[in-house]
Amino acid sequence: MIAKGNRQSLVQFIKFNLVGVLNTLVDFALFTLLIYVGMHYLAAQCIAYAGGVTNSYLCNKKWTFANGSRTTAAQFARFAAVNGVSFALSLVLLYLLGERFGVHPLAAKVGVTAITMIVNFTGTKLWVFRNESRS
Repeated sequence: MIAKGNRQSLVQFIKFNLVGVLNTLVDFALFTLLIYVGMHYLAAQCIAYAGGVTNSYLCNKKWTFANGSRTTAAQFARFAAVNGVSFALSLVLLYLLGERFGVHPLAAKVGVTAITMIVNFTGTKLWVFRNESRS
């Protein structure tokens, strides 16, 4: 039988990844739409990333790590910091891949997303929702 703490962590891990898939869909859909209508890919990344981040916070706060606690200023600041680092990293990597190495923006976006997903998971689980995720 799975211990309660291990089961809760497994459920949170599954939920986090489901939310991540939804965030990625929101992000990619917005990014694709915006570059399709002629927006520069870095500007499109800003808007698309904001859409994915908003979805991420709401879903992870209310569903993945839900325990009835209220959002605190410190928690929100941690969330903003983790996503700020991921966002900055995504812009730098998109720029390098696109401008320096000539990679198509959509192809670059795939690789960049894989890297920033690791940064986000680690920061969100271990730092942002640390109080909610520990029993």
